[in-house]
Amino acid sequence: MKILLIILIALFPQFSQAFERFIPLELFTGGKIRNDTEIKFTNANLIFGEKKKKEIIGPEDWHHPETGEKIKVYKRTRKGQSGLKTQLFTITNNGQCIGRIWDSRRGGRIIENGCKFPLGIWKEGETRSFEGSSGGKPRKIELTILKLGKKQNSNIKFNWKLYNMKNGKLMDDNDYTFAPEKAMIELIDKKISK
Repeated sequence: MKILLIILIALFPQFSQAFERFIPLELFTGGKIRNDTEIKFTNANLIFGEKKKKEIIGPEDWHHPETGEKIKVYKRTRKGQSGLKTQLFTITNNGQCIGRIWDSRRGGRIIENGCKFPLGIWKEGETRSFEGSSGGKPRKIELTILKLGKKQNSNIKFNWKLYNMKNGKLMDDNDYTFAPEKAMIELIDKKISK
């Protein structure tokens, strides 16, 4: 039986990669999906969301307030009851994600090695973990691909979990769906008891 399986995979390699695909940065930004598999900063200027209260623009240069380093970022804003929330995103984790680098909430905080959206080659059902910090507090992020689609311009659905690395406690658990030229189209926030 094992020999038959090996022969089938050797003769038809597409079966072993049937649920694997490239996830482009433009799926996050709402930009036009390109046909190549290069992760690169492309122009974004999109108002999105059900109530059209979210906007993503960029890329633009941002100077890290602690290191002085110049970093290319996308700026995402959301109008809410408590005012305007601003988050800056850049490519992180050796191109495996785009993650927050700065967040205006709680007086503004630096995020190290954030991961909010998968980039590059991923498989359906795959889970990856990333360690970083938010406001100096150690965090672990876990991404799991729930629905991948077969083409670069297919929707993607994934689960995003945030853990406190000091005590291992789950802090946040959300399912996100992104669509071509629309950016995020659904967020399911699984309320965590605090």
